[in-house]
Amino acid sequence: MDPSMSLENVPRKTRRIPYIKIFLGLVMLVIYFTIAAQGRNREFKIVQSTHQEFLTLQREGASASEWDLFKKNTHAKIDPLITNLEEFASSDTPQLQHMLWACRDYLYPMLENAQTERTPDQHKFEKHLEAAEQIMNKNWILKLFGG
Repeated sequence: MDPSMSLENVPRKTRRIPYIKIFLGLVMLVIYFTIAAQGRNREFKIVQSTHQEFLTLQREGASASEWDLFKKNTHAKIDPLITNLEEFASSDTPQLQHMLWACRDYLYPMLENAQTERTPDQHKFEKHLEAAEQIMNKNWILKLFGG
């Protein structure tokens, strides 16, 4: 091996450049996947915020008029989302499938029957929402590390 090719003869700044490029590349990947995940989670965040508002009304013992307004607003937000989920949810996107089941099958019965106490519909809604979140988190981690 030619002695002039050893690392000892390469200036220290030149040796650091690959590490800096690798570090910057990893930072860019993290930023990209964070932004991409936020876009895909928009629907989930809508459902999650609706659920949080529901829990607040349930905990505070909201009046009938407050529940009626909440139901009206929920239909305005969730009905288009359900239509979208029915079109795109499949076994290839289980997080969307769980969100569809939560919204279409359990959300509206939950709004009618769980205003004062937990019901089986509320429990099933929450389980599907939790499953969707777990899948999204798992998928994000797998994509980040090339899985």
